[in-house]
Amino acid sequence: MAKATLLFLATDDGLTLLSDPANQGRWLRSAHHFQGSAVQSVWVDHSNPLITLIIAAGRIHRSTDGGQTWMAPAINDPLAPSSVLYGAPRQPLFVGLLAGDTLFASDDAGAHWRRIALPGAYGAFAIDDAGRFYGARDRQVMVSDDRGATWKPYGAPLPNVPRVLRAAPGMANVICALADGRVYAIERENWRCIDGIPGKATTCTALAGAPPTLLAALTDGGVVRGSLDGWEPPIAALPWKGAATILKPAGYHMDTAFAASAMGEVAISTDRGRSWNLVRRGLAAVRDIAAARLA
Repeated sequence: MAKATLLFLATDDGLTLLSDPANQGRWLRSAHHFQGSAVQSVWVDHSNPLITLIIAAGRIHRSTDGGQTWMAPAINDPLAPSSVLYGAPRQPLFVGLLAGDTLFASDDAGAHWRRIALPGAYGAFAIDDAGRFYGARDRQVMVSDDRGATWKPYGAPLPNVPRVLRAAPGMANVICALADGRVYAIERENWRCIDGIPGKATTCTALAGAPPTLLAALTDGGVVRGSLDGWEPPIAALPWKGAATILKPAGYHMDTAFAASAMGEVAISTDRGRSWNLVRRGLAAVRDIAAARLA
């Protein structure tokens, strides 16, 4: 019996939940929560997809029943619109919440949180397979080996301020950064630009593999595939005109990824970014994606 796939979409008009009950590409809208409110970020517990976290209206909200009811965990600080939830690829119950110069961390899927003061405001963040934290402070990427207690520079400053940091699944210490439309990779604390990208990128991500596959969404539309050594020539077309602003690995399968746009369009790739099929259009602007598969 096929396992149902769930897709959680954080949009400017609430949290939309889509489901593909038989995994045949027939996506149905099964719920719409927090209508009228912008949902900034979403995280789902892959070991139990009924547990979901979102940031909306300056607060974090948690559901343990698939979104039927919600509660607000005890984080009293109002959260800025730039606050984002981050998961750890190999630690399903760990989740971090970056809010400027503060990191909130939870080891139990958001039931309890501890506050970590950062040495400055971080604009991008990532967690690798080994549980190391990475944060971008201006042009300098910082790393913490002790869950945020201490930080040190990770490589030399980048040429521009990174907007995105991504950890390569399955490869500790391999981090990708998006700065001024170009993708950089760091190995053994040395940053280098991955040359050959056919244009500027709006966002990027990494899919698990040996080596990992990099995906970058181009400002002129489409997605390009690559590796730490360079980019492949074909540009994979998206089922809409314009750029994708979100690229996210599915989490439940190493070959699957999702893309979304600020125009409310969502697409899926099941072949590591080589081709993309439409999931939904006509939504409010999509700000974040989380996907899970029911056992």
